[in-house]
Amino acid sequence: MAGNLALKMLYRFPMTEHNHLCARRILVVDDDQAARESIGLLLGVDQHTVVEAGDGPEALERFREGRYDLVITDYLMPEMRGDQLTATIKSLAPTQPVLIVTGYFEKLAAEGQMSDAVLGKPFSLQELRRAIVRQLGDGDASADTAHLWIRNRAAKKTKVLNDILEQRGLFAGA
Repeated sequence: MAGNLALKMLYRFPMTEHNHLCARRILVVDDDQAARESIGLLLGVDQHTVVEAGDGPEALERFREGRYDLVITDYLMPEMRGDQLTATIKSLAPTQPVLIVTGYFEKLAAEGQMSDAVLGKPFSLQELRRAIVRQLGDGDASADTAHLWIRNRAAKKTKVLNDILEQRGLFAGA
C-alpha cells in the first residue's frame, strides 16, 4: 500500500527537461521479480523502455525477438547464470553491451571473475546510471551525459524512488 502511494507521488513530480536521445531500450533479466521491477522503475525515471525476462532462456527468446541497446542481467539465476547468458548473447551479437548486476560482487572479485561489466548490489540510481553510460561506451561524453541525467531529475522524484527501493531492501540510498 505504501509503495503504491509512493509511486503515485512519484508521478506527481513531472519530468524536467529531458534529453530524450538518452532513452534506450533495455532488457532486464532477473529471476527475482521484485528486483526486476525495481530495476525497471529506476530505468523508467530516465524514460528507458524496459523489457523483462525471468531467466536466461526467456531472456534469449526476448533477445532474438528484438533489438536492445543494453542487457542488464542478474548473475546468480537458476538454469543459466548471468555470465553464461552474457557469453551466449555475445556469440549472437559480439558488440552487444551487457551489464551483470549481483549481490555476490565481493565473492566474484575475490575469485578474479570481475570485469567492467559488473555492478554490485545494492546500488543507487546514480550508480546504475554511471554503469549504463560506461557500458554504452559514450567515451568522453560519459561524464556530461551522466551529469545531464542527474541534473534533469527532480530531487524529490529520485528520493521517492530510492525510498521505495530501500523499503524493498534491494538497493542502497542515493
